[in-house]
Amino acid sequence: MLHTLRERNPLPPGATVVGGGLAVSGVATFAFFAVTSRALDPASYAALGVLWSLLFAVGNGVMQPLEQEVARAVAARRAHGLGPGPVVRRAMVIGAAFTLALVLVGLVTHQWLLNRLLDGRTALVVAFLIGLGGFCAGHLARGTLSSHGRFRNYALFFGVDGLTRVIAAVALFALGVAAVGPYGAVLAAAPFVAVGIALAGQRGLLEPGPPASWQELSKALGWLLLGTSSLALVVNGGTIAVQLLATDGERDAAGVFLNGLQVARIPLFLFQAVLASLLPRLSRLATRGDLDAFASTLARLVGAIAACGVVATAAAFLVGPHLVELLFGSETVLGGRDLALLAATFVAIMVAISLDQALIALGGHAQMALGWLLALATFVGVTALGNDLFLRVELGLLAASVVAVVWQASWLTWRRRSHATPELVSMAEAAAEAPLPE
Repeated sequence: MLHTLRERNPLPPGATVVGGGLAVSGVATFAFFAVTSRALDPASYAALGVLWSLLFAVGNGVMQPLEQEVARAVAARRAHGLGPGPVVRRAMVIGAAFTLALVLVGLVTHQWLLNRLLDGRTALVVAFLIGLGGFCAGHLARGTLSSHGRFRNYALFFGVDGLTRVIAAVALFALGVAAVGPYGAVLAAAPFVAVGIALAGQRGLLEPGPPASWQELSKALGWLLLGTSSLALVVNGGTIAVQLLATDGERDAAGVFLNGLQVARIPLFLFQAVLASLLPRLSRLATRGDLDAFASTLARLVGAIAACGVVATAAAFLVGPHLVELLFGSETVLGGRDLALLAATFVAIMVAISLDQALIALGGHAQMALGWLLALATFVGVTALGNDLFLRVELGLLAASVVAVVWQASWLTWRRRSHATPELVSMAEAAAEAPLPE
């Protein structure tokens, strides 16, 4: 019977276990902030939230395309019986160069980071710079593991990363640590721990093969870099924007916003498991020329997201503030209107991501990237208007998500009608394709 269930399972191998790892990571995120919100004073907690947002906006945005290209290139080599070692080593060089460039930018702008974003906490600037290296190592490890079909260890990375943060935060809290620096160090160190455990005992990842050219890893790297970095800034930029726009009397505002954001995007955490199986399925349908099934599969998913989104938005309005207070122990929380706007935003982002995955399946990497760049510009433009700190950021995020949906849908319709010929996307590529918060 177990064999029959596996035969009927519509998900590609690895999707279920990857979804489990992402689920653990999502729960761990809530637990980490539930602990730190009680351990730190409001201003310190706000600064830690900004560090979190910066790491995921910059680290994920820049390193995610490298993971995707490693997954694609290594999977292609293995399909032809070629050793992937040279490709992975090339990727390490590129990753090191990316990290060095980001660290140099961080050093040049450290006074701005220190004074404007991180509330003068030098320890958090150091954590940010070290954390960039952790994100690089994490994405390279994940790309290599997924391309070899080792999805249990791929999922293990997410689980260990999340649990490391929680266990360390609980230990610090139990010891009575109230300084923000050690908690920032936890964020920086967790990816290194996760890489070490996920790669422990793994053999055959660097088998020798023909030399790799730079072009082997740069097929769509530029467009992916533009698209994922823009998306990451939209998804994580709200907390950063609140910190930038807050007055001296609103030093805790970013922490208040972050708490509401975590609750409002609960559906987005759950959605990550769907993404792991979406792109390979759409790619296979498009490659076979079955565009009717392609469209119906996507339409059912978008319809389900919209239906769940109505419920999630209503729940955010009605019970969201009480949930935030319960989870984070905060006396100041966003109101029902604010949480409903954020929930609607992330529902729209989920729709836009579904559409951009379909666009990628049809080879529309450039259109995908330009759409998220336009969405980011919309977020910046709308947020620059108005006087209400939270509302202007919320409306900026909502406007950006609507622009992304309209753009991705329009180009997807055009590419479908033009019968674009895609390349088959593997589970390894799909696992690396979804630039969402972990």
